[in-house]
Formats: sequence, C-alpha cells, structure tokens
Amino acid sequence: MRDSSPLFSRGAVLAAFALAVAAAALLRTRADGLRAVPLERGFDIPPFPAEVSRPFSFGLRSLVADLTFLEAIQVYGSQRQPRTATAGASDDRSIHRLLTYSTDLDPKFAGAYRFAGNAMPRNTTDGKATNVLQAEALLKKGAVERPDDWRIPFALGFIESYYLGHFQEAGRDLAQAARTPGSPAYLPLLATRASAEGGDIDFAEEMAQHMAVQATEEAAREEWQKRVLDLKMERDLRALDAAVEAFQTSRGERPRTLRDLLRAGVLTAVPREPHGGAYELSPAGEPRSTASQRLRIRGRSGTTAGLEVQ
Repeated sequence: MRDSSPLFSRGAVLAAFALAVAAAALLRTRADGLRAVPLERGFDIPPFPAEVSRPFSFGLRSLVADLTFLEAIQVYGSQRQPRTATAGASDDRSIHRLLTYSTDLDPKFAGAYRFAGNAMPRNTTDGKATNVLQAEALLKKGAVERPDDWRIPFALGFIESYYLGHFQEAGRDLAQAARTPGSPAYLPLLATRASAEGGDIDFAEEMAQHMAVQATEEAAREEWQKRVLDLKMERDLRALDAAVEAFQTSRGERPRTLRDLLRAGVLTAVPREPHGGAYELSPAGEPRSTASQRLRIRGRSGTTAGLEVQ
C-alpha cells in the first residue's frame, strides 16, 4: 500500500497556516479598534484670533505659519474616507483653524490658501458638503492678499459656483483670475459664462468686448466676437423668459408660440436673433434660439443638487 502520511502532513501544515492568517487578521482588526487615539489628535485646536496668535509667535510668524500648515496637511492626509458630517467634524474644524492660523500669521501664504480651496470642502456620506463656507472665507482673504496668484480666485469662483450656486460672485472672481498674468486662456470664457448664469449680463458683455478688442490672433478674436453675440442672445432670451412668466401668471397656462405673447401684450416685439437665426418657444414653452445654445452652466450646482452646504 502507498504511504499517505506525507499528504496528511502537507494538508495539516496548510490548514494550520490558513488558521494562523485568519487569526492574525481578526487580531489586527481587534487591535485597531482598541488602539488609543493619538495624543495630538485627542485635543481640539483652540480658535485664537489673529490678535492673539500673532504676538504668541514671538517674532517667528513665518516659521509658525509653516508648522501649522504642515500640521493641516497631516490632519488631511490621515482622514478616513468616506465619513458622515458628524464623524469628520473634528478634522474639518482642525484643518480650518490650522489654515486660519497659517494665513493670519503670514497673510501672503499663497500655498495655504490654495490648499484650503482644494482640501477643505468635503462631501459626506449623509448628503452634506462641509467646510465650504469656511474655505470660501479663507479664499476671499487670499484673493485680496495675493492678487498675483490666479489659482486663489479661481478656487474661490469654483466653490461659489459648484457648491453655493452664487454665479454672479463666481463670475467676478473668475474674471479676477483671468486678468492675472499666467492664467489659462480658457478662464475669461468661463468667467463670462458664470456671469451670464448669474444674470450679470452687462459685466459679461463688457468683458467679452474688451477681450475681443485685445485679442491678437484672428481665431481668438472670432471666438470672443461669437461670445458677444451669445451674450446678446442670452439678454434677449431672458427678456422672453420674463414675458412667458407674465403670460403664465395672467392666463394660468404656458404660451405655445411667441405670437401668443404679442397678442397678450406682455411682449411688444420679438427681438432679432444676433446669430442670424430666430427665436421660438420649445414644446415646453421655453424660449430658445434656432442658431445657438444658451449660455448655461449645466450639472451640479451645490444646494440645487440636494447637498446641504455647511
């Protein structure tokens, strides 16, 4: 008969090894649960105002600003994702206060402002966006202190449009970023689109006309001239929106054609479409152009996407 004891021995070794691996995994999970909170993370960072933190830096403002900035990076890097708003509230608060110290001690600390714009806003698992308003406040300070860094007003404009839906303010801040030397060429177009979305057509049109005059390349000049026409179209369509709203308020129904608006007296004349097309109403009764799409920012816009912004 064939001796099977080596096979039994090999099976026993494999079973023992698998059992050891499983036990190690269970013990590691248990140890992680029992691990004490690190001492430096167990205390909340106090919110001292600048009038207090500056004297207590004892003339080493830049050094202390660097230290608080590095600590903010450490807190950010050690976060476990994803989490609820409550579970991450302590880290949110710590990052905000540390970056506030950094920029209070060194108001020209561009890196701290840029980090705040990228690291502070946090989407939670319970439908919230936290640290948004705090990041906005820091970036507003940074846009004033560091007008030479286009990334700061750009981050501010992104937060205002993406999270808060404040498109008029976003357009102004994106325009500031666009005017800063070294900024990307697409920023002026983005600024005019945000301004148009926020209803600030005059500002957007003035900026587009200025960019068309200043353009040194024919392709860029044509692109800006088209944007001027787009903005004129958007102005007309907003007037038609108002006429449709007035018609619905008085008649209790949506109009089917622009002639309905004329007959009702809520519109005196149909404006001329600047691209060479025509204005009409969609089947849903919404004004549109046959020649070009409206200047709208589609997709998520903060609170309109169901997020509670904090």
